[in-house]
Amino acid sequence: MAAMLQRENVLKHRCLIIVVLIICMLAPNIYTEVPVQAKGKTYKITTSTKPCDTSEKYTTYNKYTKHYYVLLSYLKRLEEEGGGTLELAKGIYTISNTLYVPSNVTIKLKDGVKIVKGKKSGTSKFTASKSIFQFCAYSKSSKKGIYKKYNGESYISIIGEGTAIIDMDYDEDAVGIMMCHNRSIKITGITFQNMHSGHFIEMDASKTVTVKNCTFKNHKDSYNNNKEAINLDTPDKNTNGFHADWSSYDKTANEDVLISDCTFKNLERSIGTHKYSQNKLHTNIQILNNTITNCDQDAIRVMNWKEPIIKGNTITNVANKKAGLRAILMSGVTNPQISGNVFKTVSRPIQIMPWQNTGDGDEYDIIYNAISDACIEIMKNNTLIDGDEYFIRYSKDYDEFKKNKDKIPLKQ
Repeated sequence: MAAMLQRENVLKHRCLIIVVLIICMLAPNIYTEVPVQAKGKTYKITTSTKPCDTSEKYTTYNKYTKHYYVLLSYLKRLEEEGGGTLELAKGIYTISNTLYVPSNVTIKLKDGVKIVKGKKSGTSKFTASKSIFQFCAYSKSSKKGIYKKYNGESYISIIGEGTAIIDMDYDEDAVGIMMCHNRSIKITGITFQNMHSGHFIEMDASKTVTVKNCTFKNHKDSYNNNKEAINLDTPDKNTNGFHADWSSYDKTANEDVLISDCTFKNLERSIGTHKYSQNKLHTNIQILNNTITNCDQDAIRVMNWKEPIIKGNTITNVANKKAGLRAILMSGVTNPQISGNVFKTVSRPIQIMPWQNTGDGDEYDIIYNAISDACIEIMKNNTLIDGDEYFIRYSKDYDEFKKNKDKIPLKQ
């Protein structure tokens, strides 16, 4: 009788796994595209456009700052008008200091636009900044703790048409786009290039974000060798990863993020998190149909993510197949759906293990993983070509990853 009950329980367990697998495979993505923002005026800008305010008369207006002052003047006007569109015509725009983008604004980069991170201000009154765009209203940019959770600027789009480039020009520690406490963000059709230690996109405390049909390429080595092209982070003074005092530093995580159909090449990492806040999980991060080539470190780094979906990506040449590095490395992950990816020339396809911050944020507890049997079954459906280990490493104890007891085979 006991044996019969045991067989029935095993059968029920297997049936449950099959049902969950079918639901996971067939269920549509819950992410929805960013709705269109309210309409407003369109201002067309060229490289010879003058500011729409009096900033041309400033003593700090010079050949290094002129494009900064022009674009900032129109962004301030759009803030006053409640939104609209800024359309940049073909040409090179050198941006020395931060451009603050308010709600309900679309920035269109026409074919042939190149925005270059300026390194000089040409004045002793201020130095060049370390960011190009911050999704924060100019009127609030000097206020402390003004934004919390997702109550910041919303319905912001930066859209590239044809070949539109944001060139960081290897400015050390500089960031192309900083978003925090934002909602309904869209970034499409842009080539980001030439990063050094910063990030192309810093994404903190933001909800409903689309990054699509973009290219991220080329870097100089950073001091800690793990800088992501797209960094998902939390505004947390303990981890010291985000610096903008208009944030309340309330440790809010990201939610509902889609990164799809993008190309990443010649980078340290493509997408990921390298510090976590205690019990703050990035939720519903979808990484779909991207091409990732030549990463120096683990290509995708998952850290404190809840129910991420990583599907249909091709990851090629992780650190020249350096032993022990991974296409996808996960810690503190809850029920990921990872399938249909192709890994080429990488030592390890997937590794899952506990983790703890080192240095800043090391007061936080170790993060562990919670992965259902159904999600493990889904994870087997990935392809490795030219690898060292045709299995998934899964370590449940903090020190166990050195022993690598759990080795889950990929389906060949």
